[in-house]
Amino acid sequence: MPATSNTLFRLFKRIAASIAFYPVMISALYALIAAAILGFEATPLAGSLAEHLPSGLKDPDTGREILGTLITSIISLMVFSFSMVMVVLNGAAARLTPRVLPGLISDTRNRVILGIYLGSTLYYLLMISVINTNEPPSIPSVGLALGLLMGILNLAMFVVFIRSVSQSIQVDWVLNQLYEGAYANLEKRKKRLARAQPFPAAQDWWCLPAATPGYLRSVNEQRLGELLSKRGLIGAIQVEPGFFLVEGHPLIRFSEPLNEQEQAWALDCFDFHNSEFADANVSYGLRQMAEIAVKAISPAINDPGSAMRAVNLIGVLLQRIGGVPPYDVGCFDEGTARLFYPQLAMQRMLETVIAPIRVYASQDPLVMITLLQCMKNALHDSPSDEQIEAIHDEIRALRDQADAEVSNWRDRHAVNDAIERLLKLEGRKHPQVARIPVDSHHPG
Repeated sequence: MPATSNTLFRLFKRIAASIAFYPVMISALYALIAAAILGFEATPLAGSLAEHLPSGLKDPDTGREILGTLITSIISLMVFSFSMVMVVLNGAAARLTPRVLPGLISDTRNRVILGIYLGSTLYYLLMISVINTNEPPSIPSVGLALGLLMGILNLAMFVVFIRSVSQSIQVDWVLNQLYEGAYANLEKRKKRLARAQPFPAAQDWWCLPAATPGYLRSVNEQRLGELLSKRGLIGAIQVEPGFFLVEGHPLIRFSEPLNEQEQAWALDCFDFHNSEFADANVSYGLRQMAEIAVKAISPAINDPGSAMRAVNLIGVLLQRIGGVPPYDVGCFDEGTARLFYPQLAMQRMLETVIAPIRVYASQDPLVMITLLQCMKNALHDSPSDEQIEAIHDEIRALRDQADAEVSNWRDRHAVNDAIERLLKLEGRKHPQVARIPVDSHHPG
């Protein structure tokens, strides 16, 4: 039977990414505020405060008109606002990549604004339901005054929403969000690795296969850490986050075998899903940026400038990955990491991120030169020998692709200039790559 903590963990992961999470929470908060205000209205202090309010807030008929106007206006704003969201999502899927849609749908600003709209509407409905126009008349004057302030807040949120939507359709903003998210996750990973031991040699350890097909999205480290600490075990997950597994695929290896109860405990800690979305994985953000670059290069979009910007940002991240071992850690127990995650090595990362751009942009000399510069940037800092070899392989692939696809003599000279800058690198970073030949009949 699944543990309650694991069930709640998976449920929270699903709900937190849902567009309905913040609206429901904020609406519940507004309902509590309404209940508190209605309770406050029965106190003598509320009566004394009401005496200092404008006369329009003390008349039941005027109060109903004000609240009715506010309800109608907020519903109109809400319908208009989120009709625009659907237009933005359709545009983003067409111009960028459908993979960015989960991030746009779960944008915190839009969900908070929707929650404020819904919460305000709920607040107004509760206020209008307690207004009594019969003798003796009663009206929650303090609650109505607070409702007017909420109306002003909704107008301010509408301005914020317009700004948010205008940003969401800009490719530079989307690329910057992906870059910042990947950069932040990489820095957190570095801090964890700084206090952890190296990845253990786990090839001969006892292996627990996957029992559920799907993308590995997350692990309940708190619950799995309890098992590892209790038994004094070390666990090494066999696939990186975002990997698609089938039943029977090796999932995790333990330093000691587990009994049946412990196997069920461990399997219950893993969260699988049909969606690949994994925002805590830096390689996933890199792939999204690469897909935007490929889309920008396509004849339908024809925006090589955006592709070059994406490549430049990818180069910064690849440079920051230099020297970082291809794994992550978790389940710390008194300073000792008991769980290890593999991450994409540089070779595979370049195959999944750079190779698609190289293939689709092979006839665009500007993008090819930017890719060569990206590889040069990746060689800065302190890459390991394996990372340097992977980058050198990609440089040779870029050189061969340019030799095969770039035909104009001027463009070939420009590619050679980029290769010359690579050849100026010294020591082990110096790539063994030749310049592409230029037709001798042309000048230069």
